[in-house]
Amino acid sequence: MDLNQLETLRRMASGIVGVFGERCEVVIHDFSDLARSVVHIEGDVTHRSVGAPVTSTMKRMLDEFGDRVPDKVAYKITTEDGKVLRCASIFLRDQQGRLTGCLSINFNISDFMFFAQAFADFTSLPGDNGGSGGATRVDFSQKPERSMETIVDDTVTRRGKPPAMMDRADRTEIVRRLESAGVFMVKGSVNYLARVLGVSPYTVYSYLKEVRSA
Repeated sequence: MDLNQLETLRRMASGIVGVFGERCEVVIHDFSDLARSVVHIEGDVTHRSVGAPVTSTMKRMLDEFGDRVPDKVAYKITTEDGKVLRCASIFLRDQQGRLTGCLSINFNISDFMFFAQAFADFTSLPGDNGGSGGATRVDFSQKPERSMETIVDDTVTRRGKPPAMMDRADRTEIVRRLESAGVFMVKGSVNYLARVLGVSPYTVYSYLKEVRSA
């Protein structure tokens, strides 16, 4: 990535964060060194700093697609401290089509998710199909398009509060619903849920043991 391109991206990052405010962060990556790919950050949502490596999600995308990696827009991730982010990754290439870097936008939607669920609960009426009623069993064999991560994220969101504000009862109920849906048959589900909730995998296993013994 040359200096002119980097300066242009820095100005774009400043403009994006200037429009969307403190909930927004823009990260510029230079792929010449993946272990220290972050060369500029505007805003502070993920608490990373210049010199940080690419994320595990981005590394998987690069390993899978190489120079042909597609832009990824409006996807959701959960940070280690429980924030839910709506993200976009726009990949940069040179004139030969080789990857040179990426401009990533991270927007913290945690509070918006809480209020969206609160409004849904308030406006739902008895007999509605919406709201946060009983657990819905998900058959993975019939719904392969729904990933384990999507089901976990949806279940956590429907609880109606950010993970950082959840107590033991909230987390146990989430585990109960995911167990009913068969989510824990999927490899990596416990670790993923632990990251979403901001707890240790051991804690998730303790909730799961409690649910299964009930």
